Amino acid sequence: MNHVLITGGSRGIGKELVGLFARNGFKVSFIYNRSATAAEAIVKQLQEEGFQVFAHQCDIADEAAVKALFKANKEELSDVDVLINNAGIVGTARPFLLTTGKDWWEIVHNNIGGVLNFTKNVLPTMIRNKGGRIINVTSLSGLKGNPGMSAYASSKAAISAFSKSLSKELKGTGIIINCVAPGFIATDMTKDVTDAYYQQRMSNSVAQRMGTTEEAANLILYLAKDAPAYLVNQEIVLDGGIL
Repeated sequence: MNHVLITGGSRGIGKELVGLFARNGFKVSFIYNRSATAAEAIVKQLQEEGFQVFAHQCDIADEAAVKALFKANKEELSDVDVLINNAGIVGTARPFLLTTGKDWWEIVHNNIGGVLNFTKNVLPTMIRNKGGRIINVTSLSGLKGNPGMSAYASSKAAISAFSKSLSKELKGTGIIINCVAPGFIATDMTKDVTDAYYQQRMSNSVAQRMGTTEEAANLILYLAKDAPAYLVNQEIVLDGGIL
């Protein structure tokens, strides 16, 4: 049985991923930070359906905490062959000059730190097993920028560059790294957007609607399970054709 580790698994795209991977035959471990009640409900439901699903609380940006998590759960996490770095924060949208340095760096540290910490702890197992797949969730903002979101966009662009560089370092190991860059997806992060902003985004979209968590999760499952090994070191955009 393949084993997937998903960060940010208690809501949004991450929650969709947990259920989808479990129902596709994966053992699933997922990480949450503050949403303990939601995480426990996910585990309870899926375990009652007969699936192997485990949840762990961890601050993904805390290097020591992530290292301790892997040490304390060595037996469970010793066979991870798919890592999905999904967790991240957007922060409050503000023009760059009105954003404090503390707030800006908190977003960057959280988003990049989580990817670095989990990748570093999973890689030794993948290298030893001569294979594995890592999917890093980036963002259309990291490719095109987004006003009021310079820290978020910068962090996602950095994850993309990290992924491409690491993929080249791991040449010959059998480890495949790709990124998925979602656009405007219907999640908790987008539920409070104004009508004006929504209409503006839709006017520039071929699909004329938000994407769904199901669509994002299905793409990530494909990359983790069925995509050819020749599909490597790519950042795949899922944005409904935003112009």
